[in-house]
Amino acid sequence: MEIIKIGMPINLDVDRGPEEEEDKYKCKLVDFQGEYIYIDYPVHTSTGKTGFFMEGAQFQASFVGEDQSVYWFETEVVARKKLNIPVIVLTFPGMEKLERIQRRRYVRVETSVDVSIMGEEGSHTTVTSDISGGGVAVVQPKTRALKEGEGLNMMLILGMNSGEYYYVETRGTVIRVIQQKNSNPPKVSVEFDDILDKHRQKVIQFCFEQQMHMRRRRLQ
Repeated sequence: MEIIKIGMPINLDVDRGPEEEEDKYKCKLVDFQGEYIYIDYPVHTSTGKTGFFMEGAQFQASFVGEDQSVYWFETEVVARKKLNIPVIVLTFPGMEKLERIQRRRYVRVETSVDVSIMGEEGSHTTVTSDISGGGVAVVQPKTRALKEGEGLNMMLILGMNSGEYYYVETRGTVIRVIQQKNSNPPKVSVEFDDILDKHRQKVIQFCFEQQMHMRRRRLQ
């Protein structure tokens, strides 16, 4: 199976330093030849504006391969050319040097996401301590004690790299209630039971974006 193919989306991140947020762009692969890949002009994920980059501009690039794993590599602009469309030529380390993001069935990342737990008596707000495509661990809400085996209707609010917020509605079951030390509230593990495939895919995408963000921070 080929990992990379023409037409696949590629994400480009420009690190502006520790005091500023990264600039994030999306583009598509137009062609690849040996040590170089050709992309269309990147579009900023927040502003929608086309990015223009000089030779030597550096990026951290990532894409989801044909095997559905995430691959990461560092790259820089070496030229701008005109094929059927204007393209940017980037360095490419080769298939064997791509960094594959370790992946279980669902990647689990530690991050805080706002959660609303809905019931007949009203809604209760809390946050996640971690999240994956298969479920979440949430902090026990102050206004309601969750119990093992209990079914829950939840809404998760995901802040995507594009700047958009995505609202995921799902039903889950409490698998475990884990007591914490130092009087911290319990952590509640919830498995998704009933979730639309498009919503699960958004959760998986969110987890990949968070994982890539944490990886870049570690490399700084």
